[in-house]
Amino acid sequence: MNIYSLDIPICREFSLLLEAMNKKVIFLKNPIKQRHLFQESTDLMQTLFILPLHISKNSWQQTALFNLAETLEIPILFIYKRTKEMKSPPALPKRTFYLTIPIPADPVEINIKLTSLQNISMHLFSFKMRGQELEKINQNSARSLRIAKGFQHLCLPTPVQNDQIEIKGLSQPATDLSGDLFFWNEVSEGQYALIMTDMCGKGIHTALIHMSIRTLMPELIKRIRDPLIITNELNKHMKALFHGRHTEDTINACFSAFIAYIDTKERVIEYVNCGHPPAILHAPHSNLILKLYEGADPIGRIQDMPVKKVVFHYEPGSRFMIYSDGLSNTPSPTAAGRTDCIEKEFIDSAHLSTNDLLKKLLLSRMKHSEIDDDISIIAGILF
Repeated sequence: MNIYSLDIPICREFSLLLEAMNKKVIFLKNPIKQRHLFQESTDLMQTLFILPLHISKNSWQQTALFNLAETLEIPILFIYKRTKEMKSPPALPKRTFYLTIPIPADPVEINIKLTSLQNISMHLFSFKMRGQELEKINQNSARSLRIAKGFQHLCLPTPVQNDQIEIKGLSQPATDLSGDLFFWNEVSEGQYALIMTDMCGKGIHTALIHMSIRTLMPELIKRIRDPLIITNELNKHMKALFHGRHTEDTINACFSAFIAYIDTKERVIEYVNCGHPPAILHAPHSNLILKLYEGADPIGRIQDMPVKKVVFHYEPGSRFMIYSDGLSNTPSPTAAGRTDCIEKEFIDSAHLSTNDLLKKLLLSRMKHSEIDDDISIIAGILF
């Protein structure tokens, strides 16, 4: 055991008792400059300080060693001589453990107290190392989450704006990683595909499933060009992804989705809604309002689920909005009431630009309550 003390009379006297017990004491001349002896290492497991119980305020060495013990949480054995008029010590440690012993002392008592402090020292060091390991794990996890969050952000599609169509989106994750996903692309001249998904549940697993679906989207929507068949393909993907997994791991292995193809030449939309909040289409000139809710159950829930595709023509100048349930689900008002509010805000904002509309919808949601679910919104105009 590494025993450190100061070269002062009372400590020198006690050291003689320890030397008789074959225990060596190392005297420090300048605890501040000799701090390097107490770096975070396994040596601290075997370290103990000997100090007088009544530390002299005029002795910077005693004060320095006391503060060092507090900072590094090194146990202290305080020594004192009994007197008729003993005073209370001016200060005792608050962060580290300590014991006291009067001198002269019995070797058996000294051994008991040294062993107790040695055990305490080992426990303190062990707890400290565990804390540092956990902190390192947390830092590495935080760094990994930042990288993953940045990667998800890079996977968001770029806005589309031309004389045929405008498409813009907004993503507001509730945590570092999002379980929502949206994507769009021009699959051929004048034809666009849009898809939004919302994973059931929360956590890293939702983000991983999210990214597995994201890698499929560009090729899938360009090759198939049919929301009904894409729905079936995604359902097969989810079943394959969780094949052989335990039942408890597959309870939330599903996601809602809205999949649509827009032909700007023929002004035709075909879509499938798989358990997603209804998309809204509004034609300001005729004030026609369509809620696009038909389709199927959430993808991944049923093996061979029936799927319905809807096809219709749209009026020039129609505006559309697709959103995840993070925009509508709030503690108060009810989700149904919030859905009606979203529809009204969308229709009343016909004069706003798409960017301003997206900001308005998000701000309205934030005013109701804290955001506890991912929010995704796609909005645009069909010219």
